[in-house]
Amino acid sequence: MADRVKGRSAIVTGAARGIGRAIAIKLAEEGADVLVNTRNPETLEAVYQDVKKAAKGGKAAKFLADVSFEDQVDAMFDHALAEFGKINILVNNAAVVNPRPALQYTSDFWDENLKIDLYSVYYTSTRAAREMVKAGEKGSMVNFSSIGSTQPHRNLLAYDTSKGAIDSFTRAMALELAPFDITVNAIAPASILGACVALMDPEKAAARDPKDFATPITRQGTPEDVANLALFLASEESSYITGQVIAIDGGLGVQARPVILAPLQITPQNVKEKNIR
Repeated sequence: MADRVKGRSAIVTGAARGIGRAIAIKLAEEGADVLVNTRNPETLEAVYQDVKKAAKGGKAAKFLADVSFEDQVDAMFDHALAEFGKINILVNNAAVVNPRPALQYTSDFWDENLKIDLYSVYYTSTRAAREMVKAGEKGSMVNFSSIGSTQPHRNLLAYDTSKGAIDSFTRAMALELAPFDITVNAIAPASILGACVALMDPEKAAARDPKDFATPITRQGTPEDVANLALFLASEESSYITGQVIAIDGGLGVQARPVILAPLQITPQNVKEKNIR
């Protein structure tokens, strides 16, 4: 299927690499105008060129901004509107992960992390909502939560707190914006190559023994896996879905304990030989 978001215009924050980059490219391949955002000028130019090459009929644009500052968010939206004339899709992917034991936190460290991981979502979403309502067209917002919102990581108090808040923010915004034909959903990834786990060569990942994985689906997820879900949520195909937090975790959230603690002994080949309890 092609042209699933043709004629629509998108902003993707935190688009420098990994999940954000994959989503920006996927939207461009499916016909959308796409503005990519990062706060690093070197990575911004690289992803802009990639999106420009991938574009199928839509325009590509770029904007350097730190979305934890509202004035920079407003400048980014002003630029996107000047380039595209409208904004139909917002992907809130920008975030930072700064591990630190909770007992070593300071107020400044807490504030710095929540500004990037939570406040930025408020700034972009409220501006996008106003523009979408003003335009009178269907809109889609895709936020990024994490499996950490319900199953916290050690040493990521601020990050996991922000993701829990994003879950609530997503549901509340979905309720507020539903009368305007604007959907608001969130994606909660886990075990994604280059994002949630260290980058691994795909061939090496494919060759790993199934018991080495913590997920029931015995491979690591890819940024493209997440991009496919984001595309669906940004397209007309999901027009009756809103206020949802959708896990993309290889089944990690449905098992009693991670395989890393209880090594996988059952495979499709030997399942009949085992006494499963």
